[in-house]
Amino acid sequence: MTALKIDNLSFTYPSGTRALSNVSLEVGQFTTLALLGSNGAGKSTLLDLLFGWKPSSNIFLFGKPLKEYGRKELGRNIALVPQSEHYNFSFTLLEYTLFGRAPYLKEMASPSDGDVRIAYEALEMVGMASFAKRSVTTLSGGESQLVLIARAIAQGSKVLLLDEPTSALDPANRRKVIEILNLLHDQGKTIIFTTHDAQFAYELATHVAMLKGGKLLSFGTKERVVTSSLLTTLYDTEMTVCTVGEKTLIY
Repeated sequence: MTALKIDNLSFTYPSGTRALSNVSLEVGQFTTLALLGSNGAGKSTLLDLLFGWKPSSNIFLFGKPLKEYGRKELGRNIALVPQSEHYNFSFTLLEYTLFGRAPYLKEMASPSDGDVRIAYEALEMVGMASFAKRSVTTLSGGESQLVLIARAIAQGSKVLLLDEPTSALDPANRRKVIEILNLLHDQGKTIIFTTHDAQFAYELATHVAMLKGGKLLSFGTKERVVTSSLLTTLYDTEMTVCTVGEKTLIY
């Protein structure tokens, strides 16, 4: 089953900057897709469009036009993990993770005991449950990224979008994020993430969509798409893909 379909999608900002041109692809359910490209390639714009922040008639979520979803219905189907978020209030980690339950709450209703349990389990999954009563304003960059992922997990959506999920992480937290996202993939989530790191894309994704100058350069399984020639074209610099034992290395 197709989770997301993008049909001849273009987008131009009010300033006149063309961000995307005639992009078409289909993301199967249970796929982990990397949107791979340099800075300014259109990756984050495409992610915003997939999340519904920018209106489009060319995106379909589980066969239904994205623009026809109400906000709560959309929230039950798709969740976003931004690169970072500014905390205006001193919420505890548990309170902040509970925001992921908003699509299931009636207006002005408080979270139920079941919602609290789901949020706590999400914090456990990312290894932050022991800090549940700690303020989000005290978090490091790596810890904050884990809590943003926990909020998305608590949301229980079928599709998870992540914008450069490891760009500011140290190697230990990078590995932890890969393990968490692999587990979510195994649980049946469809995952789409942006990155400029070809090695990270290969380690995590099942499929890769290469974006260059707002256009789709190549799309398919990572084994077919992540090649020396295509990466060299994508980045305008010599790139090599090689196999060392059972590991694929890109440099």
